Amino acid sequence: MKMRRRVLLVLGTLLSSVAGSVAQAHAQTLRIVPTQSLTFGQVAPRQSRVIAAGAAGGAVFTVQGPANASLVLTITLPSLLTGTSGAALQINGWTGSVATGANGTPTSVMPVSNADITMMLDANGVGVLRLGATIQPTLATASGSYSDAIIVVAREPSSARQSLTAQSLVSASVLQPITITAMPMSFPAVYSGTPATIAPEEARAMRVLLDGASALSVDITYENLPSVLTLQGAGVTLPIGMWRQRTGPNCDGSSSVALPGGTMTLALSPTSGSNGRSALCLGATVSPSPTQASGIYTGTVTISVRYTGS
Repeated sequence: MKMRRRVLLVLGTLLSSVAGSVAQAHAQTLRIVPTQSLTFGQVAPRQSRVIAAGAAGGAVFTVQGPANASLVLTITLPSLLTGTSGAALQINGWTGSVATGANGTPTSVMPVSNADITMMLDANGVGVLRLGATIQPTLATASGSYSDAIIVVAREPSSARQSLTAQSLVSASVLQPITITAMPMSFPAVYSGTPATIAPEEARAMRVLLDGASALSVDITYENLPSVLTLQGAGVTLPIGMWRQRTGPNCDGSSSVALPGGTMTLALSPTSGSNGRSALCLGATVSPSPTQASGIYTGTVTISVRYTGS
């Protein structure tokens, strides 16, 4: 009889030890790995930048846990990114997707702050969460670096104690606005029937100074190069054409033809601090007729300028 009691006692001890070991191993299986941050890169003022969930630059969280498990993800998303100078940049339009397995087909969701999303893990215990968002700096947005964090908490619905938290960085760099300073083209007195030309390297040529972020490049598009100038208050026109241009920090590049609708790229050479500058000079030829009415003729050149790639 005493022998039987000892056997039962030993058996109970073994069962208790095995159960405790299983619970400990199960608690170590849940992991969240922030495998990619949400990175907007350089963004120009008034230029919207959208990164969709699953696109290059989007945030990626890899979740690992028990095979075929169902998890609940609680996501906290920032509404503002904070700049180095304390300035703020609004971030919104959050989109997301979850996938079962590392290469599984994403299921679209639209997460908001403190949203709960269900994720199914595959037979290897893997699931993937992807997030994207939208930013749009204004002209008033200070240039500089902005960042904040995405927080993701994963837990098993059946065990509130079994949860893990991970953070991933959201970052963007806002460029300083491009400023344009234009000095008009000014012909001296011209005579009826006699064409007159201003070369782009002359002091009377139109000179456009472009200031922006140092060592970057800008695209310039001629939206309008007028074919006529108009006599003020009379509606009489004076033909103008043969537009020529020079570029470079001091308009010291080679002369070339300027075309309506044409686009070119200019580098902003460093000047001081983080500032960069380039210049564009324009010349043209007017062709008055033998009976051209006297007076002051004017016209408008329209260009658009933006950072390359923005």
